[in-house]
Amino acid sequence: MRKTFIPIFSVVTIGAVIALILIQLAWLRDAVEVKEEQFKLLVNKSLGQVCEKLEKQETFKQIQREMMSSGDSLGLFLLSQPRQQNNDPGVPFDSPEANQSYFYNEDRNPIESEGQFDLIAGDTAIRAREQSLYQSEQGDNSPSADASPGEARVAYNRLITNKKVYLDKILNQVILSEGRIEERLNYPGLDSLIRQEFKEIEISYEFAVRSGTSRYTLRSAGFNPLVSYPKYASLLFPHDVRVAPNFLVVYFPTRDRYFRNSVGVMAGSSLFLAILILVISSIAIYVINRQKKLSEIKNDFISNMTHELKTPIATISLASQMLADQGIRNETRDLSHIFSVIHEESKRLGNQVERVLQMSIFDEKKVSLKIHPVDFDNLVTQAADKIALQVERRRGHMTLDLQGGQQPVEADETHLQNVVFNLIDNALKYCNTEPEIHILTRSSDGVMRMEISDNGIGISKESLKRIFEKFYRVPTGNVHDVKGFGLGLSYVKKVIEQHHGSIGVKSEPGKGTTFTITLPLKQKERK
Repeated sequence: MRKTFIPIFSVVTIGAVIALILIQLAWLRDAVEVKEEQFKLLVNKSLGQVCEKLEKQETFKQIQREMMSSGDSLGLFLLSQPRQQNNDPGVPFDSPEANQSYFYNEDRNPIESEGQFDLIAGDTAIRAREQSLYQSEQGDNSPSADASPGEARVAYNRLITNKKVYLDKILNQVILSEGRIEERLNYPGLDSLIRQEFKEIEISYEFAVRSGTSRYTLRSAGFNPLVSYPKYASLLFPHDVRVAPNFLVVYFPTRDRYFRNSVGVMAGSSLFLAILILVISSIAIYVINRQKKLSEIKNDFISNMTHELKTPIATISLASQMLADQGIRNETRDLSHIFSVIHEESKRLGNQVERVLQMSIFDEKKVSLKIHPVDFDNLVTQAADKIALQVERRRGHMTLDLQGGQQPVEADETHLQNVVFNLIDNALKYCNTEPEIHILTRSSDGVMRMEISDNGIGISKESLKRIFEKFYRVPTGNVHDVKGFGLGLSYVKKVIEQHHGSIGVKSEPGKGTTFTITLPLKQKERK
């Protein structure tokens, strides 16, 4: 796999997920805009119908007033009756009966009814149909509901005769009306009409009538002209000429919440899926990078292990060849030296294998610590003695300041001694001058503390975060003269944690390193 594949894959994946999220957000924004536009059209349509019906109501009332003032009770009566055309298919279309109009008086709601009137003159027909208050007034001059067709025809002929007079007066009154808006409208009727027209809009609203630019009247109880909600307005009585324009203004306090709720489920689902895809993609990229890193660590481990095992094997093989070579005279052979080399290299080989096995045991959590009281100062002394010869060969010094006291530590002696040995061995390996190693022990408050300090090359801040990772080795430059598998400190940390202790490290490049270990004197009971 090419080195550039994973970075390119990560960038493409993250870019695709981000693009998907942006598309989802854009789609949600468009959905909200469409919803707002539909809402706006519905509100404007409803407002237009309200204003249209208000204007027709006023026209109808003007006709009623004109007829009342002229004493035309029959015409007034006929205007209040619904008109039904003769649709009998048996009557010829051009017969006189086909043009007759029949009037009937049904039971009506005493509060509100629908009136209809016709003004007919030749080919001119004006129909006004609107909500109006109907109150049946029976007078001496009002025809009964059983008026004959002849009487009806007389009444209509009289309407046709007076048509021009009615129209002129009514048009002048409607178009040139100068009455105040409060006199032309009443709040209960306006509220009822708005409620009827807004029945398809299932959210609360507030309304008022605006005269001019700033005066509001006939307002609902919660109307506030200073709020920042979007307001919808429609012109009242658009055919007025002399009066200042009046507008019916409406706003919806819960409008934004209504839009959010309308797309809330879809938005929540889209957001959840987008986040889920982002999380899964991030996990996938993390796993891929982790596997790549582990593969690199594995390759480094195999390389280091091959080198570490190959060296003692080659030395033992060479010594064996010297013993088997008959061409070398016995007196020239230093058998004790050869045996010593074979012994040391075999021991070294065994130690390397033992380290790998120890890490394998800890990784599989099969380790069973043999806890018993241990003289910690004596344990440190024994570990230091094993490596003292190597320190002397490099002309270094190792000082022990052991004041752990006589109180023993409950621990596994073998693993704890390996911990001390590994830390001293690291101090020796990562020193490019004459090593100076200082070991200190102190006991207080039921805790044993040990510090191991050196004057080595030190560790950078970046490496300090990873030194306890398995197979990780602190970089030493282009010269790879430090032997090991990168398992030592990982093993140390696991052993200390198994003993319910802690380990810390302080270091600066070029100023050496100090490891601090704390162990409880008494171990907790293990299940």
